[in-house]
Amino acid sequence: MRRTLATSLCALAAGALLLALVATVGSAPSADARPSYTTVVPDGSYGVDRPARGEYVLFKVRDRKVRDLNLQIQITCQASDSPYSEQRFFTAGAVAPQGRTIPASGKLILNWQERGNGRLGRVHVELKFFGPHDLANIAVIVPEEPGPEAEPEEAKESCDGVGSLPFRRGFELRTLPPAP
Repeated sequence: MRRTLATSLCALAAGALLLALVATVGSAPSADARPSYTTVVPDGSYGVDRPARGEYVLFKVRDRKVRDLNLQIQITCQASDSPYSEQRFFTAGAVAPQGRTIPASGKLILNWQERGNGRLGRVHVELKFFGPHDLANIAVIVPEEPGPEAEPEEAKESCDGVGSLPFRRGFELRTLPPAP
């Protein structure tokens, strides 16, 4: 059987096309490259209370949505006229974002601004739902507030604090601890 030049060129082009198709399919991201799981987050109340440190986190989950988030964390405050810092508390939750859906990855990030214990702070909360290792990472930054002091000798104060609190499902706190 004798091939003509046109038949040989067609066979060569078809082979090159097949090779390009195989290379494209081989380099394309596969379905296995993406996470194909969804973290299971049962409905219920979640929380942790650390009375020795005065810290707590409480919230409820319903239909993968976080509601009624309340927290208290220790922060370190530094007055502008003092070389010493003091431990204080920041209580938040009154204006926390409500009804945010927990992503399939199981990691929900919330950011908001709230006045807690007389201080206007920026609150960052990261709730990680990883089964037995559920964790709430919290960061609070309270910058010096602009404006005149109440009294001429009063110093301005800035504060910050971070904490990681492992929480659990089914947690119930009868009464919230009083803010110091």
